[in-house]
Amino acid sequence: MNDADFAVGDMLDGIEAAQAAGLAPLKVNMVVKRGTNDQEIVPMASHFKGTGAILRFIEYMDVGVSNGWNMSEVLPSAQVVGRIDAHFPLEPLEAHSAAETAQRWGYRDGGGEIGVISSVTRAFCGSCIRARLSTEGKLYLCLFAVSGHDLRGLIRGGTSDDEVATAIARIWEARGDRYSQLRGSASVQARENAPRVEMSYIGG
Repeated sequence: MNDADFAVGDMLDGIEAAQAAGLAPLKVNMVVKRGTNDQEIVPMASHFKGTGAILRFIEYMDVGVSNGWNMSEVLPSAQVVGRIDAHFPLEPLEAHSAAETAQRWGYRDGGGEIGVISSVTRAFCGSCIRARLSTEGKLYLCLFAVSGHDLRGLIRGGTSDDEVATAIARIWEARGDRYSQLRGSASVQARENAPRVEMSYIGG
């Protein structure tokens, strides 16, 4: 699914070309939306199994406000793993690092691995080390943020590299973003009308 009318065949050709060029390990993301594309979980796993590409299944998230998110359309990652395991037996793999967002699962027959990112049903805010920079120079500390921190003003104001680094460190140290952990709580509901940043604006 995409909103650019880009042919699936062209996309698959691009993935193969990237692998042929030596880009590895290549990760392919699939956002799973219950009732829309969850019937493609096993076919997707079958297609990429044994190819060297790592297929990662991402729970449908309430990023931004334009996607009409509804919790009923979230398929928990545990069910994704269960569906694949019923066809291609899986075993858990150790994380590469404590801050890794995806849980790793390997095919028992050695056919590669998959990953699941459970930011709705198994939030990992406490171990998150990710920040994103928008094209206009704003630093966002969370995919669910309602505002960013202006770095462009610092840089264009003649601030030195060391001073910019110090500013970023201070911003990060004051970080309190825990949207996924607090989803549904009174504190989060109070800000539900605030326009969260769209993923298309800051990248995935």
